Amino acid sequence: MYYIGVDLGGTNIAIGLVNENGKILKKGSVPTKADREPDEIIKDMAALCLDLIKEEGIAVGDVEYAGIATPGTADHDSGYVVYANNLPFLNYPIAAKLTEFSGIKKVLVENDANAAAKGEAEMGASKGCNDSLMITLGTGLGGGIIIDKKVYSGFNYAGGELGHTVIEVGGRQCSCGRKGCWEAYSSATGLINMTKDKLAEDKDTIMHKMVEEEGKVS
Repeated sequence: MYYIGVDLGGTNIAIGLVNENGKILKKGSVPTKADREPDEIIKDMAALCLDLIKEEGIAVGDVEYAGIATPGTADHDSGYVVYANNLPFLNYPIAAKLTEFSGIKKVLVENDANAAAKGEAEMGASKGCNDSLMITLGTGLGGGIIIDKKVYSGFNYAGGELGHTVIEVGGRQCSCGRKGCWEAYSSATGLINMTKDKLAEDKDTIMHKMVEEEGKVS
């Protein structure tokens, strides 16, 4: 049996083709280009899935299912992304769309931090633990909570959204619309925004000159 794991990020889409033992057989990535329409993003995701399947010399029907780890609130029962701060998804049927564009019949969806926490609990750093907590740092900041070896999602699938816990009342603007969220300070996006603010305060610095040459703060 073969399976596909998709890590959908705000910057890149990373995909791995694995066997029943969890061994990664093929992997690849493409830029997300998150400013596009949702269907265009999933078409690129599907194309990479098919490329890896072809490279391994198997058929689409040999893939039992694909799992998508996505930022934001993921309804794993319906296969929808309810909302994602850093991607253009709002009540978007991501599982059905990947099936449509790739031909993979069964597609599951879960919040990326929840999926990462479950992965570590099954195969990684917290293997053998009943309860664990994971923080994921990237374009955003996510949290995954494992209680009694199960993902804790809460009543609305957003129980682990630790990045949107307010750590400073009235603080920095977050992409979710609130102010002072943990993500606004500790994610890659937050660090870039804070750097831009400091550069605007003092333009007579080496870093400011470097940014002018590069064209952006990375």
